[in-house]
Amino acid sequence: MKRLLIGLGIAVFLAGCGGGAGKKPATVEQRDVFEQQQAAQDEAARKRAEEQARQEEEARKRAEAEQRAREAADQPVVQALPGGDVSQQALTDPASVLKDPNSPLFKRSVYYGFDMYNIAEEYQPLIEAHARLLRDNRDLRIRVEGNCDDRGSREYNLALGQRRADAVKRALTLLGVPDRQIETVSFGAEKPKGLGNNEEAWAENRRSDLVYIGIDG
Repeated sequence: MKRLLIGLGIAVFLAGCGGGAGKKPATVEQRDVFEQQQAAQDEAARKRAEEQARQEEEARKRAEAEQRAREAADQPVVQALPGGDVSQQALTDPASVLKDPNSPLFKRSVYYGFDMYNIAEEYQPLIEAHARLLRDNRDLRIRVEGNCDDRGSREYNLALGQRRADAVKRALTLLGVPDRQIETVSFGAEKPKGLGNNEEAWAENRRSDLVYIGIDG
């Protein structure tokens, strides 16, 4: 009898150990699945954070570029106008010197980059030459005509053309030309100089023209 009880005790003990051993692999597997799910969630959260940071950085760079463009447009590159006239001929017969291909006053257009209205440094001599002529001939009047290429809506191009014309007027007035001698107008894309849908034509049309009232046709 005693041996029977001892045998039953051993059997119960072994059954208990076997049951525990059977459950253990399932617990480990569940833990592995949970850890994998958690790792996937962490990785997805990391990627979302990186994408948000990238978008914020791009937005910051765009804002800085737009701010630099606005500051450049508000600060014309022209310097203080030195004394002296363009030429004696310009004083005595401005109409003839304006039509002389050898005169710096013959050039009447300022060109711009795409979607820009700040005056590039290369046009400083042109602006200064016309400022001298206008300053020394107070009876002359000029119309600055802003133009654009044909990309963009009509309303947008008219506004951009006006900003281009106003930038030239601002540069001339800073060089001593009275405001009453200058008027501005925007033609948007309605007065193209270059024809065609290519960069060469578009570059010809992104401009401000200086038109002398009563002298130019």
